[in-house]
Amino acid sequence: MRRKITDIKNVFVFLLLVLFPHLVLAQQQGSQINIGERFSFHSNTLKEDRVYQIYLPPTYDNKFFASKAYPVLYLLDGNTHFHTISGIVRSMSNNTQIPELIIVAISNTNRIRDFTPTHFEKDPNSKDQMTFPSSGGADNFLKFLQTELMPHIEANYRTLPYRILVGHSMGGVLATHTLLSNPSMFQAIIAIDPSLWWDNQILVKRAKSIFSQSKGLNNRIFISLANHSLILDDPKPWEDAVKTFAGLVETSTNTSPKLQSKLQYFEAEDHNSVTLVSFYYGLSFIFEGYKPPLTLLLKQPSEIATHFKNVSEKLGIEILPPEEFINTMGIILLNQMQKTDTAIEVFKLNVSNYPKSFNAYDSLADAYMVKGDTTSAVKNYEKSLELNPENQNAKEQLQKLKKDIAK
Repeated sequence: MRRKITDIKNVFVFLLLVLFPHLVLAQQQGSQINIGERFSFHSNTLKEDRVYQIYLPPTYDNKFFASKAYPVLYLLDGNTHFHTISGIVRSMSNNTQIPELIIVAISNTNRIRDFTPTHFEKDPNSKDQMTFPSSGGADNFLKFLQTELMPHIEANYRTLPYRILVGHSMGGVLATHTLLSNPSMFQAIIAIDPSLWWDNQILVKRAKSIFSQSKGLNNRIFISLANHSLILDDPKPWEDAVKTFAGLVETSTNTSPKLQSKLQYFEAEDHNSVTLVSFYYGLSFIFEGYKPPLTLLLKQPSEIATHFKNVSEKLGIEILPPEEFINTMGIILLNQMQKTDTAIEVFKLNVSNYPKSFNAYDSLADAYMVKGDTTSAVKNYEKSLELNPENQNAKEQLQKLKKDIAK
């Protein structure tokens, strides 16, 4: 739907409000800003109630654009990291660095039990030999995720078959264990400074055997490593374990060429501060190449389809250009840059990708109006009105066009 903007200052404001809608929320006086919702349900597997929080993308309930499905990010230690990663995801998706995501943040009850794959009682970094009597429940926790939580999420929300697991420290242990034990459960993993020293590097030892035999793995794995010399007297056990595991993942690409991995060391960050940057760089790696160059839209809009086809092939799911982003660029081309033919090609992308979107046809009709092609304008306004009989713009424009035709 066309919005006319007449001067450079308004163009700038328009870009802020449309391309970065989170700024609008901050300016609404007296209104609540809801980041997500908290839910609880009883797990028969874990025999306890579990709490999780849901973040839905800004377009999830938008009535203006066509409904669509989203990849899902499962966040461990969700009670700690929910606000941080939901803000990062929203910022990055607003900037079209990554697609919009649904976030499922899982709160803890007993993280040592849930995140550790073996029963192990001694912490090599603790002078008093701290014990972990409840450790070793990771497989049961993964059963809870796979048979209870994930089916519940996928039955109640519009999801794409692309799941990301994010875990920090012991959560990183669970993430790497999941990769080894059930690699198809998550298509991407972000292991943030994982505690791979666990149980005398048991996961590193398993990886040597598993990766040498596995073929056809198709995951994207980001592993971050903090500077443990900032906290620990002897950082070697922790850092060596992470580096060795990351090296094994990288080597396994010889037998699984679609497996993509990256280890990133953050010298200025300690074990706690590394989470923030790891979220950002981890998501950047997983969705590397997603952001469409603006030059394609401004000069070669037909290449946008090719760009997202390549992204889809890399991720293994169909990822379409965001309707709201394409619509905004079409408006700018039409109203500010006076490139009517290019704008028409851009709007056609949305009609092709979102054939049930009344707005896609309405915007295309507006562009044909500017071009002077009344026949095409009428056709697309009528289609828009068919999809949404309440579309006031289409009603008004059709009335004007039919009066002009009658004359």
